[in-house]
Amino acid sequence: MLLSELSPKEVFYYFQKLASIPHGSGNTDRIAEFCMEFAEEHGLKARRDKANNVVIFADGTPGYEQSEPVILQGHLDMVCEQDEDCGKDMQKEGLEVCTDGVKVWARGTTLGGDDGIAVAYILTILASDTIPHPPIEALLTSDEEIGMLGARALDVSDLTSKRLINIDSEEEGVLCVSCAGGIRARCDIPFCMEQVDKADRCAYRIGVSGLLGGHSGMEIHKHRENAIKLLGNVLASANRACTLSLVSVTGGGKENAIPKMAEATVCLPMNQVHMLEYSVTEFMKLMHQELSTTEPELLITAKPVDVPEQCMNQESTKRLIFALQQIPDGMQKMSPEIEGMVQTSLNLGILSTEDDHISMRYLIRSNTASGKQLVMEKVTAFTEYLGGTVMMQSDYPAWEYRVKSRLREIMIRTFEEVYQKAPEVTAIHAGLECGILAGKMMDIDMISFGPTLLNVHTPKESMDVASVQRSWEYLLKVLENLR
Repeated sequence: MLLSELSPKEVFYYFQKLASIPHGSGNTDRIAEFCMEFAEEHGLKARRDKANNVVIFADGTPGYEQSEPVILQGHLDMVCEQDEDCGKDMQKEGLEVCTDGVKVWARGTTLGGDDGIAVAYILTILASDTIPHPPIEALLTSDEEIGMLGARALDVSDLTSKRLINIDSEEEGVLCVSCAGGIRARCDIPFCMEQVDKADRCAYRIGVSGLLGGHSGMEIHKHRENAIKLLGNVLASANRACTLSLVSVTGGGKENAIPKMAEATVCLPMNQVHMLEYSVTEFMKLMHQELSTTEPELLITAKPVDVPEQCMNQESTKRLIFALQQIPDGMQKMSPEIEGMVQTSLNLGILSTEDDHISMRYLIRSNTASGKQLVMEKVTAFTEYLGGTVMMQSDYPAWEYRVKSRLREIMIRTFEEVYQKAPEVTAIHAGLECGILAGKMMDIDMISFGPTLLNVHTPKESMDVASVQRSWEYLLKVLENLR
């Protein structure tokens, strides 16, 4: 079956066009040019900036000329992943899009439904002579998937709308009304080294592995263990049983991922080996009882390794074990407005040992500016108390929940009209471009929605055809109601 046989026909026509153009993050020149050519072909004013953001302007249709404008927003780039046996060069080749009439996917690669379907919706509306709508400022950003770089670079001085519809949600029937802002923090705590007397010392590597991990925003509420924090607890327990000297610690891999593994190399007197091994074994038994439901594959090991030339002194060892065990991590506050939503959290995602300090790297998230600030101050105070330093970077604002939102009222009412049921109105504890845009366009009223996409960012990604149709009809009715 061909995409041209699917409905809405025009939407899938443009989706096919977009899929034929390589448009992975950092490779958006051609798709940005396509959008500019589209605007010229349809006689629409448009601009493209150095970051490859494209903005297209359309007047309101008859009866809507004097209506307030609306921004329709999506992003141009996609995540490029492919199966190991797929030989496609995604930098140069388009996608091989397939359908069975029920879903749409790409053979051997990601589909780019995130966020190609938004761009296809928007281009179809702009190309139509029959769809009623208010004046439109179509905002097509670049490089959303690699840090929302396009939105960060965007000049909004010619955008006049005070309402924005973001089409970058992945579950039909859900209206998103808030997202978290975030900031990365690097905490460095110094240590002092001393020579090791190899005559009566041995060394062990203590490891924590087998944890589930997960996304530090979307899954922070699932009570999954942080391997770095768990390692701190293992070391604290072992250090009460014997005399440890840290050599190095490491764990995690990304600030925005809950760490699945961590390990430490330690030195100790040879006559205390059995005490270390017994302590680690008993601690693992305790954790299996405590975490059997949430972390069934947890593994804690202690294995002998070569004795190093140097280790940390006792004062440094105690201070760093204390830091790993006690430094803040995880959920900090739940939302008072939206039931079941995490409002503020922080994730200790990376642990490493440098020449004279250990480095702990965080992603701090909050759906409020005040919540983010309070956690930043907590982390800073803790680190400085231990003689360390903190560096904050990559700050981006939250899209805060609006108690009063005219756009939300219209979209809820329209949803009930189209679907004959109420939508789920929620927020996400992760970043959307709405957060960046909210920081640039004061007092803008925003909402995010989209059709159902499954397994995004993987070669198993697919798009639900019926959901695309229903979400399209819903979007058209929303535009009709935005007088």
